[in-house]
Amino acid sequence: MKTIILFCFTLICSATFAQQHATSATKCQLPVEEILKAQSFEIDEPIAEKAKYVFFDMYKQLNFIYQLDANDPKRAEHINYFNIALQNANVLDLNISMFQEDIDFVTNLTP
Repeated sequence: MKTIILFCFTLICSATFAQQHATSATKCQLPVEEILKAQSFEIDEPIAEKAKYVFFDMYKQLNFIYQLDANDPKRAEHINYFNIALQNANVLDLNISMFQEDIDFVTNLTP
């Protein structure tokens, strides 16, 4: 019984914290909370929740892009998802300047 509970707890923690922050691969090393503080809205406004998920998605896609081999067909898929996350950031009028080096890198990857 203890093993099952420990396994479930580990699984929940893994799912919660997976790819939701900077890794050594990304140029932007700020935690999402710091990125939210750099926005034009207060952190307790409803838009902050939407913005948080956009930033999580940006980090998730960037981590895949940096870690996948250049010839891996999944890399193009993650580049597309990253571009969708950028579009979502633009719709929400988010300050994404801290990701500029990462954006430039991804832009140079696309044909």
